[in-house]
Amino acid sequence: MARYLQRISLRPYTDADVWTGWELEGREGEIEGLVLADSMAPEELDRLGVTEFNRIPAEYLDAGEFLPKQK
Repeated sequence: MARYLQRISLRPYTDADVWTGWELEGREGEIEGLVLADSMAPEELDRLGVTEFNRIPAEYLDAGEFLPKQK
């Protein structure tokens, strides 16, 4: 299981972005569209406003739903 961050844009309502944390069971490594947060310092997470990670059980994730990040 790995921890990831996702940036959610609030446009067109505001120029602000919100960051949310996810724990994805059965996933590891980089995923396209998400930021791998496993090695991020607590200070970095605080700066982004991430205080918790929402766990998503493996049975809710389709095997083809998340693609490895292309280099």
